[in-house]
Amino acid sequence: MFKMKKCVWCKQTESEVKFDKQAHTIPKSLGGKNICINVCDLCNEYFGNHDNRLPPIETVIKETFNITRTRFLMNEQNIGKNKPLTKFSSIYFKVNLNQNKPSLSIKQQYGYDREFQKKIGRQIKRGIYKMFLEETERQKKNGHDIKFDFIRDFARYNESDYPVFYFERKYGIIAISMDWVKSPSLFLSGDYKMKYLIKHSNFEEFEFLGHVFSIPTSKDWNLYWDDYLIQTSLAKKNHFKSIKLINHFNDIDLALSILND
Repeated sequence: MFKMKKCVWCKQTESEVKFDKQAHTIPKSLGGKNICINVCDLCNEYFGNHDNRLPPIETVIKETFNITRTRFLMNEQNIGKNKPLTKFSSIYFKVNLNQNKPSLSIKQQYGYDREFQKKIGRQIKRGIYKMFLEETERQKKNGHDIKFDFIRDFARYNESDYPVFYFERKYGIIAISMDWVKSPSLFLSGDYKMKYLIKHSNFEEFEFLGHVFSIPTSKDWNLYWDDYLIQTSLAKKNHFKSIKLINHFNDIDLALSILND
């Protein structure tokens, strides 16, 4: 039976909008291969375009997480004297991936804008919500649920503000395969072998390129925060030292400095 496509963002169907282009849930420039068929061309294009002088969401996600991806690839056996790693280049960041002391900072021409770091931080958060909703639609077919309307408002229409939480690891041992590095996936709670990812009715936890994040799946997330924090802290006490609210790109250990500990 033919089922009409319906955009997970604007909720319009293929009788109203086009679905001709492939919508990568994770930027193709980051190695993403997964496609969400229920993203219309207009919404797909939106995430790659400037909006109100903000850096494009897909560009920011590619720029930031390519730092992590490149750091992982530096450790691959095939990269070395016989096959050097392609030089890392970035629009926004000055990146040092020296394995002894990795670092990153905003390039000088952008550093003059005091609000730029806040803009980058907001776009990272919107990009994480974007990847989640498209992946949950691809994997679980429930992205159109009305409970996710606040995610649509934030990620697609830049309305209001919602948190992204980041779990800081205790140890520099990250279980990740090179296949996951070369073609990154979003591992949702309940579908991944790591027992520290818990299921909660009002929060979703997932792992991406070795980073563990949590976002609310309820607009009124603060009502359930205390209960969630107790549960997730208990599950993660052996692997993670703290939970951090993301406001700035450096709130995420993008350069994987934990690997040096």
